[in-house]
Amino acid sequence: MKNESTVLLNEVLALELFQTSNIITSINLQYKPVTSVNVMLDREILSWIGQDGQIILITGQIFEKMTPSEQIELFTEIAAKNVSAVFVKITPYIEALPKAVVKVCNELELPVIDLDYHVSFTEIFSVVYNLMFKKQTNVLQRVENLHKDTMNVVVSGGNIEDVLKSIQKTITSPVFVRDYYFEDTYFLKSAFENDYAILYENIESIQLDGKSSKVIWDNIVYKEKEIERLIIPIFVKNQVHGHIVTYGKERAISNYDKLGLEASSNIIALEFLKKISVQEVENKYKIEFFDDLISFDEVRRSKAVERASNFRFSENANFIILNIDILSKSNADETEKSLKAAYLIELICKDMGRSYMILNKSDHIYILIMFKEGETIQVVKRYTKYIYEILKSKMKKYQTKVGVGRIYKGLINVHKSLEDASKALEAAVRYMDGDVIYFEEMGIYKILSQASLKNELEIFYNDTLEALVAYDLRKDTELVKTLEVYFECNGNLKKMSETLFTHYNTILYRLGRIQEIISMDIDKEEDRYAIQTALKVHKIFKNTKK
Repeated sequence: MKNESTVLLNEVLALELFQTSNIITSINLQYKPVTSVNVMLDREILSWIGQDGQIILITGQIFEKMTPSEQIELFTEIAAKNVSAVFVKITPYIEALPKAVVKVCNELELPVIDLDYHVSFTEIFSVVYNLMFKKQTNVLQRVENLHKDTMNVVVSGGNIEDVLKSIQKTITSPVFVRDYYFEDTYFLKSAFENDYAILYENIESIQLDGKSSKVIWDNIVYKEKEIERLIIPIFVKNQVHGHIVTYGKERAISNYDKLGLEASSNIIALEFLKKISVQEVENKYKIEFFDDLISFDEVRRSKAVERASNFRFSENANFIILNIDILSKSNADETEKSLKAAYLIELICKDMGRSYMILNKSDHIYILIMFKEGETIQVVKRYTKYIYEILKSKMKKYQTKVGVGRIYKGLINVHKSLEDASKALEAAVRYMDGDVIYFEEMGIYKILSQASLKNELEIFYNDTLEALVAYDLRKDTELVKTLEVYFECNGNLKKMSETLFTHYNTILYRLGRIQEIISMDIDKEEDRYAIQTALKVHKIFKNTKK
């Protein structure tokens, strides 16, 4: 890491105050950092040295009564503290440091400077700390200027790409912005055309979605050499919404880069928040229109149809609704999950070449699509599959369920497609296998899911299967399951025996006991059909009442 605010020893020695001082040792001073200045009056000061990079000021008086061996021992102890340099006022106290001492200091890579007697320690403290202050102030001023520039870009109506252009004027390394919420990656491709593909592959491999709120400074392999990588979190509403990532491709990443990008992350967070706010406002107006469109009030529906052209809908076209539920696998409260899912769906729908509307409402996502004359359910299936696969891959901590209604002609009938889609979604969530259910393909469940039949279905269920369900609960048996397998195997007792891992005679006994309990004959066509229907009703009731 390159730190522009760090003062180096060669910069200190270049100050006018030290022009009359002499360097005794022969050590490269360029990379020796200076963090502070301390005065050593006696050896006890060594126990107080805790920070690397200190300059130690000593007078030769401390060496007057010390042997060369004792002096070597002292300098060895000083070097062990990672001191950057020792400034010694040699005259008038001693003639010179012994050659053996200088030799050891060279071996220890501890610079020793013969300080001019007329230079006061107070002056040294003043000029060195003033140099540190100037360098730190310069870096902070550059960071402030960068912050002002990026803020002006946003205030002037610029977007994230414009912010990146402003950043790139002073931070010349490749900079990426990752938006996990809207699944976007921003990068000035034209500025780093030759590096884009390789670095983009690396940025795509970063799986930090909301997991890391700390700055990460690490190394990666780039074109067979190791380079630095800096990852800075972007916070929106106290959550990690994305990251800024930069790579030390041509030069080391500096402390200014870090501070500048940290300041810029706040500006980018405002842009992220703006995108979320715009989407929320748009969704509000869409919901008002949609609520009127699906209302049971014909007057409200008619008024919504009158406004349909504002949303590029034709009154007499064919329409369908998809009802999507994004379920949390961990029962976590994810208030922004629907907005993110809606954004991902938006990216797909833009390519459909059809008018559409996406809404977030009551923790569900609704998609209203207008189709061209003559288009069939196959078109719907193609896009539904694509939407489902994208949500499944991009929102892995959630489970996606989709209910698809039937196609209806006329915008006035859209509420019917919503009813179908809602029933299909309930089937996907509660009692049918599969994450995507089309109402048209629900078979007998299309009838059994009708709310108007609920009371009759309960009576029918109580008259047929309730006694068997109660028996299973009371006796801890699996007769209902045996009955389900009977129909799955089309009454083939051998297959039943293999499926249930149960002896053939036991299967016969269970079937006989089932018929006794429900007072029905499974060999009679009418009873058999009633029992099979009752099992489906049981499946609906069992999962709906959980």
